Amino acid sequence: MTAPQQPSLAEQSDADDVEQHACPKCDAQPRSPCRSRGGAVASAYHTRRFTMVPRLKKALRMPTPADRGPGRPWRPGTPPPAPIDPDLPSADIRIGYARCSTLGQELDSQLDALTKHGIPRDKIFSEKISTRVRVRPNFEEALRTAREVKAHAPLPHDRRG
Repeated sequence: MTAPQQPSLAEQSDADDVEQHACPKCDAQPRSPCRSRGGAVASAYHTRRFTMVPRLKKALRMPTPADRGPGRPWRPGTPPPAPIDPDLPSADIRIGYARCSTLGQELDSQLDALTKHGIPRDKIFSEKISTRVRVRPNFEEALRTAREVKAHAPLPHDRRG
C-alpha cells in the first residue's frame, strides 16, 4: 500500500492548514481532525488549534470538512461523501446571542457580525439588559433552544453518508 499523497499548495484547504498542527485540547496528531470526548471525529476543530493558522485567528468556528468522516481518521485523497442536506435535522444548526447593557447602546454591530458568520437573524436572541441583572430572559431562551437542538441532534455515527 502506498503512502497518501500530500495535496498541492493550490489544492490545500483551511482544514489542511489546521491539521498541520497537533491539537492542544484533544491531542489529535498533525494530519488528523480533532476528536470529541467519545473519540469520534469532531464536527468542528477546537479553537486553540485553528487559531494557530494566522488567517483563521478571527474565525468563530472552523467546521470539520465532510471528507474527514465521523469516527474515522482522515487521509488525503479520500473522496468526500455526499453533502448533507441543510434542511435535514442532522445539518449544522447555529444560534446566536447579542446583548448590550443600556438602552442607549445599539446591538447592530453584534447582530451584523453574527449574521456574517452564517447565523440567520431569526436564530439570534438579543436583549438590552445590564450584566448586573441575574435573570436575562432572552439569554435563558437561547440556552433552552441550544439544549433542545443538542438533545435532538443525531449522534456522530448517525451522520455517515
